Amino acid sequence: MPPLPPSARRWPWAVAGLAAALVVAGIPPAVANAVEHGVAGVYVVDAVIGGLVPLAGALVLARAPRHRVGLVLLSTAGLAVSFALAEWAGHVGPTPAAGWARWISEITWVPFLAIPTLLPLWFPTGRVPSRRWLPLQAVVLALLGALVAVGIVQPRLEDGSASPLGLGLPDVVDGATGPLTLAAFACALACLASAVVRYRAAPPSDRRALRRFLVAVVLLLVLVFLPGVPVVVGDLLMGVGVVVVAGAVAAAVLDGLPGLDVAVDRTVVAGLAAAACSVIYVLVVVAAGAWVPDAAGFLGVAAVAVAFAPLRELAARGVRRFVYGPAAEPLSALAAVTAHLDGPAPLAGAVDAIRNAAALDGVVVLDRAGVELARAGTPPLPGAGTEVPMVVGGLRVGTLRVTGETDALLTAFAHALGAALHASSLVTELQTAREALVLAAEEERRRLHHDLHDGLGPVLAHAVLGLDGARLAAPPAVAGELDAVKANLQAAITDLRHVVHGLRPPALDELGLAGALAEHARRAAGPAVLLDLDELPDDLPAAVEVAIYRIVCEALANAARHAAASRCEVRITRVVGELAVEVRDDGVGLEASAGEGVGLGSMRRRAAELGGTTTVRAVDGGGTRVAVRVPLRDPAPEHASKVAP
Repeated sequence: MPPLPPSARRWPWAVAGLAAALVVAGIPPAVANAVEHGVAGVYVVDAVIGGLVPLAGALVLARAPRHRVGLVLLSTAGLAVSFALAEWAGHVGPTPAAGWARWISEITWVPFLAIPTLLPLWFPTGRVPSRRWLPLQAVVLALLGALVAVGIVQPRLEDGSASPLGLGLPDVVDGATGPLTLAAFACALACLASAVVRYRAAPPSDRRALRRFLVAVVLLLVLVFLPGVPVVVGDLLMGVGVVVVAGAVAAAVLDGLPGLDVAVDRTVVAGLAAAACSVIYVLVVVAAGAWVPDAAGFLGVAAVAVAFAPLRELAARGVRRFVYGPAAEPLSALAAVTAHLDGPAPLAGAVDAIRNAAALDGVVVLDRAGVELARAGTPPLPGAGTEVPMVVGGLRVGTLRVTGETDALLTAFAHALGAALHASSLVTELQTAREALVLAAEEERRRLHHDLHDGLGPVLAHAVLGLDGARLAAPPAVAGELDAVKANLQAAITDLRHVVHGLRPPALDELGLAGALAEHARRAAGPAVLLDLDELPDDLPAAVEVAIYRIVCEALANAARHAAASRCEVRITRVVGELAVEVRDDGVGLEASAGEGVGLGSMRRRAAELGGTTTVRAVDGGGTRVAVRVPLRDPAPEHASKVAP
């Protein structure tokens, strides 16, 4: 769409300025009418609404030209025309010019009815919530058009004088204005219902706007029905209420305009507190009048003085909580977000809590490389929305991308998520380094086992045989020395055999993992063991082989010592990227067993060293099931270099 010319943005301000000028021009004759005829003929509400609400409409149209909500607000300039002409006509008396002025005045007020009807129907998007509301829109427009038409052709004006048109229509036309106006206000209730429907289906960002609008409407209703208020003051309060509604609408449509939403919220709070104080004043005065009439006014003022501050704080807290939701209490909102960081899906829960607390359409968390980690709602596309960096210790660890504007609460959320993301990254790096160290150490143990068993061991054995041959040819004096050397070598071979066995179970090298487990099951005393090792891989890393062997042996030992089992099943399968080990017995189960002692702790530790998990639970019908999952990773040499000092 091509950009609009500057004149398209200036004309709303011209209309609003003209309306304000007409209100100012109508004040002197209004004051004269009040002095001469009393306040009944002074249209205070028209002056307040017609002079101020068009400014909100101009503000909206200046930034969002052709927005229907802005047009509705600007249409209240007709009240300024009505006010100025009516007050001038009442001041100059019954003249032909005054008759024309009254006639125009009774037509130009009609657009004001768009405030209670079309405004809630179109707010905040400028469109009806759905197609099913189009008939209501058509009815409202038809009623407004009918009121304008009746105002044009009516035979008599509001003061009883004849219309300057003199069409000679029957007097029944005059009576049509009242029913049409009542029908318009009946439609206003249906239009408010449309706002409720829109609220239920609106995204979180629009709900805040609708909540602020509803709070302003509540304030308007409170001011309209405030008891014990003089007519002029009541009209003034009603006008102020409509102005607050217009401000709430403008603040919602112009989301992000600095200060406007704050001004509206503070005005609403002050209005609610003042209304509550007025009710308290009336109640105290009426109650005290029956007992101490002379002090009733003083007691009413004292009650207001005591109650105003608490009522204002209560109203402020209620308005903040209703409009902003959890974001009204930043500490509570931050606590709700951080509470999810200890859950099973920390990022997903925290992101959803941020979306709810800040009333956002969508939130997405990206790592430092721009890879998406978690999302909630419908987050903005790359390059759109607002990006809040997550920085820890001067290092950017990720990005929080949202649909709204950056504020202090979102920055706090970003810091909390950044700290959690950084800690999670450190834990992952630590676990990776731990696994690499265990894998490298076990590979080194296997190499040492091979070198000692197949290298140094045979050399020492041959040395013993050589000493036996040398002793046969040696003189008796030397034979004793050779026997001592042979004894020392045999002791060294025994010590070497213990060292070799400690480095790695010899059965693993001699028989492989499957054969070693089968041999252990055959020799071990205790329950009968059934092995299912058909899916056991042949190319397991040394650390995984040792860990699985030790875990299965410990599980079988526990079943024999504590479970009083008669049968035990061992199954090892390979799943995607993992090795699954399951040991199940038919013993007494966990409750009657020895509990988690050294054996179970050892199994958990061995699995955790490789990044695996261990689950121990009772089996329905009796027995215990030990399930271990160990990730399969190749023992890459670069891992060892990373963890080396």
